[in-house]
Amino acid sequence: MAVKLHSLRFENPSKPTLVILHGLLGASRNWTTIGKALKERFDVHALDLRNHGTSPHADTMRWSELIADLKLYFKQHGIKNCYLMGHSLGGKISMKFACENPDIVKKLVIIDIATKAYPPYHDTEFKAMKRVPSGAVQSRREAEELLKPMVPDWAMRQFLMTNLVSGEFGYKWQINLEVLHASLQVLRQNSLKGGQSFNGQSMLIVGGKSDFVKDADLPEMKEYFPQLKVVKIPKAGHNVHVEDRKGFLDALNGWL
Repeated sequence: MAVKLHSLRFENPSKPTLVILHGLLGASRNWTTIGKALKERFDVHALDLRNHGTSPHADTMRWSELIADLKLYFKQHGIKNCYLMGHSLGGKISMKFACENPDIVKKLVIIDIATKAYPPYHDTEFKAMKRVPSGAVQSRREAEELLKPMVPDWAMRQFLMTNLVSGEFGYKWQINLEVLHASLQVLRQNSLKGGQSFNGQSMLIVGGKSDFVKDADLPEMKEYFPQLKVVKIPKAGHNVHVEDRKGFLDALNGWL
């Protein structure tokens, strides 16, 4: 069953609609700076996927359900067509949605993800987050100390803790931690099936320091997306929009 997704809006109703989908363990808030930067040219909707941010929790993360959530959001907001942009997990959802709904997607932007199966990324991080049970800690610093043995990288700890919110009895995880962890085996797979394609204009933005997209992945991607344009941002890793914001926006604006 589809759930009603929460969104962060940067409204400009007279302009074309741009819908942004974040990655695993992310949220719409991660796209605030980009949303503000694009507001003059687009009516921006940055969504929280199910089990993320302030969107509802659900027991499963099937591809069909993630697509249904997006279709329900479009129906609720009267979106007939849009520019669709997705990062990582959001990129997998965006690719599948575009292939299944080409009449809705004007242009597709895929950020640092390929049409292939991946290892279960973030498995260690999920296990670390489970060391911080809801209500068990009274400060963010205390939570960070519990994460540190399994997540030595400071930047990754800070990213994980964006999902930590203050509750009535202490800090708790805003995401649906158990379901997301259990869903890694599904989410690591290619979201597309053989024979699916999107013939509209599409762009893949790759982080030059990221290992998520290899040159060898591109021929298969172009079978799904024949008009695919590939842009590499040399200074950025997987979180291209954060690590080289200017380079990301230059590439995006130049193409859109």
